[in-house]
Amino acid sequence: MTAQFTDRYVQANGLKFHYLDWGNPEKPPLVLLHGVGQTCHTWDLFAAAMAPHFHVMAFDQRGHGDTDWAPDKDYSRKTMVGDVVAFTKALGLNRFFLTGMSMGGANSLSFTGNNTDRVEALVVVDVGPRVEKEGVQHIRDFMTNYREFHDLDEAAAVIHRFNPRRSLEVIRKFTCVYNLKQLPNGKWGWKYDTYFSQGHARPVDIKQMHDELAADVKKITCPTLLVKGGESDVLSLEGAKEFQELIPDSEFALVPKAGHSVMGDNPAGFEAAVRAFYTKKGYL
Repeated sequence: MTAQFTDRYVQANGLKFHYLDWGNPEKPPLVLLHGVGQTCHTWDLFAAAMAPHFHVMAFDQRGHGDTDWAPDKDYSRKTMVGDVVAFTKALGLNRFFLTGMSMGGANSLSFTGNNTDRVEALVVVDVGPRVEKEGVQHIRDFMTNYREFHDLDEAAAVIHRFNPRRSLEVIRKFTCVYNLKQLPNGKWGWKYDTYFSQGHARPVDIKQMHDELAADVKKITCPTLLVKGGESDVLSLEGAKEFQELIPDSEFALVPKAGHSVMGDNPAGFEAAVRAFYTKKGYL
């Protein structure tokens, strides 16, 4: 029997944010941030595993899931980091554990580097200042080319081709149910702002993004774990090495049989890596 969550909402930074709350408020708070195109349900299995030890809260970031879309299409990292400041303060979370994947991982890094007194320990999933262009383009191509589906079976088949590490049954039961919504035309589309499936509309300066995030990462002082998917094409071993040079005391875990979305591709392997880190640091 897995731990159950409650759907909740909080007003912050001018938007209504949706999050899942696994209860246990007497335990230390653990905040989870998903990747681009995903929702807070990305963390369901991991959150349930951590619920006996933490007060787990997984957020839909702006423009994703059941959180408001930004009316001005501002999805910059600076603004999304401001969201983390706002919704954690709105919930009275002065100091907490933080875990983020991909986009959520980059936001977590920037938040932690600029709020060193508020993060007890940080877990970053398959992202760092250096990411591989081919892997990022792979994700962007998928989001651009597959925007609508005739039904959930078609969606599951397309998603399975993109990431065959998960069974069709799991994709149909979880990914499709939580990540898609029925559109007015009867088809099914993603539960994120169409901004993200339109090529991001603005040019991206990879070097500038790298340098800005690296500057934030250098300021991180809390215990930090970087988790890489063994089959990921987004974070390379070279990128992981650079990350550890920026945070010399950081830990590293390589999870086999997992691509970029480590916690979904190999839930047991991801949980084991994080549990070992928390245990080593005396949190479990």
